[in-house]
Amino acid sequence: MGDRSNGGCVGRGWTVGVMYVCLLLAGCSDGRSALPVPPSAGPAERPALATTSAPPSPASQAAQDALTAYRGMWADWVEIARTSDYQNPRLAQHASGRALSVIYQAVYLNKSKGLVSRGEPVLSPKLATPTSGADLDRITMVDCVDTAHWLNYRADGQLENDVPGGRRSIQALVLSQNGIWKVDDLVVQAKGTC
Repeated sequence: MGDRSNGGCVGRGWTVGVMYVCLLLAGCSDGRSALPVPPSAGPAERPALATTSAPPSPASQAAQDALTAYRGMWADWVEIARTSDYQNPRLAQHASGRALSVIYQAVYLNKSKGLVSRGEPVLSPKLATPTSGADLDRITMVDCVDTAHWLNYRADGQLENDVPGGRRSIQALVLSQNGIWKVDDLVVQAKGTC
């Protein structure tokens, strides 16, 4: 009959349909069976179908953006406090207004005392205002920041003092201006307030 160099499946005169069936049944590439494996009996063992998720609502997107800005502000503060570089432009990436002033003054004070900060605070922010209605450009957050592992050190590497860090109650107002979220107001309470 025809050329059978490809495992006996392809030959002259065969129709496309027969070739397709031959390929499926005989697996022309290596001669092994290409029959499908029967599905498992249990539904838990079947692969999950891909699902598509709806885009976030404007309220949940605003909450997420505000949280990102709040966490970004703390990351900037921690990084700048490592060297007490109060003139670092990174200060203004996630903070503005009174919040920027609070951070600037704290870092400046450490610089004037020859101190730097080491470690990181532990954050646990929560939304204090509902994210619905027309006020999706201003979100208030509350936090209980643990500064036990974010302490000041002198130039010689020794702790500034033997006073441990602690938990501080925080309130932050996060604003969106032209789609850019920044912490605009920041109230940092004394240790032991939460």
